[in-house]
Amino acid sequence: MMKRLFNPFEDRADRDVRNFLGSAFILALHKKDLAPVDQVVSDLDPEKLSGPAQNYIKARYELYTAVLAKMSSNPMLSSDIYATAGLLWDDALFFECHEWLEQNYRGLKGQEKKILQAMIRTAGTFELLAYNRKKAAVSVASKALAVLESYFSQVPESFNIQPKIVRLNAVVKEA
Repeated sequence: MMKRLFNPFEDRADRDVRNFLGSAFILALHKKDLAPVDQVVSDLDPEKLSGPAQNYIKARYELYTAVLAKMSSNPMLSSDIYATAGLLWDDALFFECHEWLEQNYRGLKGQEKKILQAMIRTAGTFELLAYNRKKAAVSVASKALAVLESYFSQVPESFNIQPKIVRLNAVVKEA
């Protein structure tokens, strides 16, 4: 029998867990308090979920706690959306990084909107790769690179885009 893995791209319950937790964490980032995540975890009732979903929740909760601790010890992180996104990225919270940036995307226009969309796609690429969705990741990475290679100097320094561009290029070249 094959071991079941957590996979939000192929299992609806797993997708709900990821999405509900991610949305609650974005709210927690704004409030600087894990209460929204605690509420979602309680609502999800982990005892009724699969082992992989329970493990996902536990691992995410630990990462969320660490991120909020880093932010409380460095106020600059919470005052700069790109620094926050970089922190999420550095902790491999790609889905949450994507969600964090996406909430800021709607109000932008022009070049700034294009750049932010490319940054969102960058996080999306690595969320896809985390679940072995290589074909989709290559497509998303290519779209992100098309913008980032032209405008990388306009990406806020606190997001540290250069190493991410290198990784995106590696994804596309491996295809």
